Amino acid sequence: MPTTESAMSHALTQFRHQMSTANRHFLLDRVHEIQSLHLPTEAANLHHMRRYWPSLGRGGQETYWNRTVAPEPVREDREVRSVTRLADVPGLYHQYMDGVCPPRLRTEEWRRMYLAVVAEVCAEVVAEDGQDGEDGIPPCEELGLFLKYANGVQDPDFRRSGIAPFLPGFFVGVAEYAFPDEAAGQGGSARMEIEGQRGLLKGYLEESLLGRVGLHGMIDEDLEVKVGFLTGTGGWGHEDRWYSAYTYCRRREDDAADTHQTDFAWRVLFFEASDDDTPATLNGRRPLFDSIPEFLDWYGSWFDYIDMDEVRREIDELNA
Repeated sequence: MPTTESAMSHALTQFRHQMSTANRHFLLDRVHEIQSLHLPTEAANLHHMRRYWPSLGRGGQETYWNRTVAPEPVREDREVRSVTRLADVPGLYHQYMDGVCPPRLRTEEWRRMYLAVVAEVCAEVVAEDGQDGEDGIPPCEELGLFLKYANGVQDPDFRRSGIAPFLPGFFVGVAEYAFPDEAAGQGGSARMEIEGQRGLLKGYLEESLLGRVGLHGMIDEDLEVKVGFLTGTGGWGHEDRWYSAYTYCRRREDDAADTHQTDFAWRVLFFEASDDDTPATLNGRRPLFDSIPEFLDWYGSWFDYIDMDEVRREIDELNA
């Protein structure tokens, strides 16, 4: 059944609550752990907490920002760098604490342009691959509904799992600026902005096409993908861990244990940065989703599956 606008709005509201609650719970648990160590100073407490949130309490001079930076990272940086008490950490602002990136395609006109350019790129892929005799790729209307309320979702990943974000909106649309006076003149009229960013969006989409973009991983072996776009890369340091993609795909009937997902449809897919193309399991299931609300419910469920012994081992390796 197609996702309705009310269902998408409800799914994102639930997701915000789920992610914010999980992230603050995780931070509070770490605060209690560190307090139980009875370290001599607050500086020592914060140093220990930086294993999970690296910039805590570092102080120093104001970060240099370019003139087009958004308000969220500026607020986060100021609060995080100036904190002096471990007990205050769970209440700090993080731009991704609730997991939702603010929408940038804020009008129907913007979203129509987005869907039209996606359709154009998909048609070109079909033609280049010699699929002209097959049915065309349908519009991804559900994605348009999602982009009305969010440009994407991103986990702050205090546990350092390397989980990828899902950012299908890329960097087009109407931006907000932390320093609007300095950013004045970045855009013209709304009409001119839309037309001007059409080519920018097409470039982003073409560069993110699966099969063209360079990855350190492989799509699941049992999937047939007509077209797909890389929507996020997750990792730590210089190491990729997970990728996200929005794909028009199906499971090959020869490999499917049942008929579920053997029809072509737009789906959200997560896959590992690995040479192994066997479908992975993450947070209790295979991360292949028939709808964006189904994906959001899973993406916000990480706290139910966390293994802190494994988290500590991973962080010790990262900090070694």
